[in-house]
Amino acid sequence: MSEQKKHPLITRLEALADENSPDRGKLAALRRALQDPFESYPIVLPYLGENPSDKMLDTYALLAALFASHPKAGNSGNMGDHMRMAAGKRIEATERRFANLLRADREDLPFLLRQAVGFIRSKDNVFINWEQLRKDLLAWEHPDQYVQKKWARGFWGHQSVSPTENNQTTDKKE
Repeated sequence: MSEQKKHPLITRLEALADENSPDRGKLAALRRALQDPFESYPIVLPYLGENPSDKMLDTYALLAALFASHPKAGNSGNMGDHMRMAAGKRIEATERRFANLLRADREDLPFLLRQAVGFIRSKDNVFINWEQLRKDLLAWEHPDQYVQKKWARGFWGHQSVSPTENNQTTDKKE
């Protein structure tokens, strides 16, 4: 199975995260972009072509800042999968936070994603598929909410119902 083609900015961010990168200090500027998006513009804008829309610029600035806060890149899954993996067996404790993320409108996403990435970062073995997050953020406001549904399946779709729970939820008519 071939690795999905990454946007050039994602490739650049991953190169910055390399411990041998001479430009590794740029990650600090990108982390500051969580508070001040303008910090990311020198790094992000060259990858967006001429005259990117404000929405595109905001999305890529957020993505770069989030990456800098947790520069561990994976090649599979979505935020639902990553949150489930970070939650481990304590998934119930993470459900409300995750549900709020799914309900978020574009203006609330930066705050909620900072929280989610911080939670994922606290778990050493969970990497983020930054390319998939890029695509998902660009499609966040799609009327079908297919991104949110995909994330929900990633988070809750791997739970199985035990036979005891199944019997309790099944209507038995006699």
